[in-house]
Amino acid sequence: MMNNPATGYQPLADEDYKMLAYVSSLKGLLKPFKSKGELELLEHNAHSAREMMEPLMRRLIQSARRYPVRQLPLIFTLGPAPSGAIFLRWRNQQNNKTGTPAFCHLISDPKVPQRARDALLEIEQDRIVFNMQMSVLTFIIRQARECQQKMEQAETLHQRQHSREENS
Repeated sequence: MMNNPATGYQPLADEDYKMLAYVSSLKGLLKPFKSKGELELLEHNAHSAREMMEPLMRRLIQSARRYPVRQLPLIFTLGPAPSGAIFLRWRNQQNNKTGTPAFCHLISDPKVPQRARDALLEIEQDRIVFNMQMSVLTFIIRQARECQQKMEQAETLHQRQHSREENS
């Protein structure tokens, strides 16, 4: 993992995801789920993968705080969500512009050195992909939890009906 000599930024690479590869395989998602336990395992694995992304997130933030980006009136920070996920966000130093508007203002400013704009683009690309991955994991967690509840309701309904028939 080396910094890009042109921008000073260290983009994410395949090596950064090696630890996540075994946990986040889609083969665990694309199969018939026969029990709540299998869905609980899927939920657990998605939680684990989300937690394992934290070092990547921290590294991205640290890398974005290096020259030339640290010279800009822009902050790369954490944005916790109600779901428990943590997303990467841009904020300007006045704290009155967030997200894409703050980023767009600087990347389109001809007074910002080209090297800094190139670094911003690399960071933004990593941010977009990281946030998509975090969003997908969060969605899987929610869906696995909802499926568990629905399976439990179906099993309870089935059991009630079975009990009624036995008592009749």
